[in-house]
Amino acid sequence: MGIENFEPVVSAVLPDIVARVPKEPAGRLGRWEPKGYSRHGTRVQAALDEVGDVLSERLLGALELTVDRLAVDIPHDLVSGLAQSTVTRYVTVWMGDEQCAAKQAVAIVEQVHPGAADRVVELFEALRDKAAVPDAAGDEAEIAAQHGAAHFALAVIVSTAVLRSLGTAVAGATPAIVGVALGAAAIVLPTVPKPRGYAAAVLAKRRAEYLLPQSSSTSAAVTDHRFWITEGSVPANADFSGNGLVAAVEDGVVIRTGVADGHVPISMHVLTGPPEELDLTGWDEVVEISWTASEGGAVLSGNASGYGRRCWETPPWPGDYRVRVQATGRDDAEDSYHLVMWQAPAAPDVVHKKTDRLGHRLRGEPEPPLVIAPDAEHRWIEKSSLGEAATITVVRGLTPEEVVSTLGGDPAAPVSITSIVERPAWERLSYPGYVPLLAVLEVDDVVLAVEENGFQGSDRDRLTALSRNGKAASLYWNVNANFQLALAERGRLLYAGHPGHDPGAPHCEDLDFDDFRHRNAKGLTAIARFAGRGITADNLAAIYATDQAYVLRG
Repeated sequence: MGIENFEPVVSAVLPDIVARVPKEPAGRLGRWEPKGYSRHGTRVQAALDEVGDVLSERLLGALELTVDRLAVDIPHDLVSGLAQSTVTRYVTVWMGDEQCAAKQAVAIVEQVHPGAADRVVELFEALRDKAAVPDAAGDEAEIAAQHGAAHFALAVIVSTAVLRSLGTAVAGATPAIVGVALGAAAIVLPTVPKPRGYAAAVLAKRRAEYLLPQSSSTSAAVTDHRFWITEGSVPANADFSGNGLVAAVEDGVVIRTGVADGHVPISMHVLTGPPEELDLTGWDEVVEISWTASEGGAVLSGNASGYGRRCWETPPWPGDYRVRVQATGRDDAEDSYHLVMWQAPAAPDVVHKKTDRLGHRLRGEPEPPLVIAPDAEHRWIEKSSLGEAATITVVRGLTPEEVVSTLGGDPAAPVSITSIVERPAWERLSYPGYVPLLAVLEVDDVVLAVEENGFQGSDRDRLTALSRNGKAASLYWNVNANFQLALAERGRLLYAGHPGHDPGAPHCEDLDFDDFRHRNAKGLTAIARFAGRGITADNLAAIYATDQAYVLRG
């Protein structure tokens, strides 16, 4: 006997079962890629759990009547070794959420007939060629559905033959047959080659769905001072001596980084044509080059989901492309990149800007002199806990108590910062939800006031009141790009605005606020110059060490 005697039986029944499998769930099975997140029960149970209840119930409903009537003889030697259970009655107890019928039935089969589900998987794998549809035609959805339906139907036939040979009601029950078949299909199908026309159908679908313009903000994986956008290759060598930043390779481009390994932030735009503007502000190196896509659909290194899905890709069609790469922070290994690309005939490289030392070295040029920026001592703020949103106020001429009361707090009612910030919202009793806190520190004849994610110090009337006996300066920023520098002296507001947009800011002559980089550090530098004293990283640490703040009541 053997499997060769079983093959004709399978082939005879297969077309009828294929016709009963619904197209949409069949397509899902035809594309199935396991994510491996389920560890529930046996491998068939885990696969069924990952497939999900909705797909299980839909397939069970579609095939229930057909499987009820299905009879498939199987040679005895193919099921030898499987225990013929003597159990005739059983009780199931389910804890937690109610499980679908297929899951319940499979769980019983695994207990009553151990090894039976695995035998279905083994025979399905051995017979999988019987379900091949090499000539499947149509679009991606149609080919995936034909592929999935044929193999699921084969799994159903094998599952029917194996389980009904065991003789008990549970093994012969349709939910058990369909459940085991679906788990087996989810295990085996990812290893089965797709039909010949599937790759072309996928490409056609991607091209039809790819719309311009495209934008993405993500991160690129850096290896050995490089990240790349390619159609699949991992470039071994790239020559950056021409422009110091980017090089074309056989199926994409490679960018030279300051960071040795890890990830760098990157924003990308794919346009229908050349960008209308060239903005050099805020970038150290800006270079344009051409490259040729052999197939299209190049992917950023490290930007895949891990399950074969493309998170971002260049246009999925071949041709000549142009890319503009803008880089900053390479000299300090704090890289950031902006890429713009569009389809265009090949043209020579263009270097629009070259100011970082790394680029000069790569091009074989003398490095520019090292210049220490005037805001360098305040750049610590960018990596502090205040990086996203805060107001920092420096006051000369008032006591800490006067600063607290002027900003809306009660100097006699300090609270613990951690008791408020770390307390779950439902426990915040007298301080439900967001609690605006003010922390102060007196040092060198000034009072430093810090509001994390607060803004009272930026209020122009309050700041003017804080300056009644001397000077007061505040800097406010948040994640929505709001930014304000405010300076007051002896009860008179001298300036309030964004120095990059609103002219006349004192002490900002050598601070380039048009350049978005290190904007908060530049603002703190202006405050320190105006007040004669700024805030340091040690000051902020001392404020947090006191664990004392004041609730602002508006």
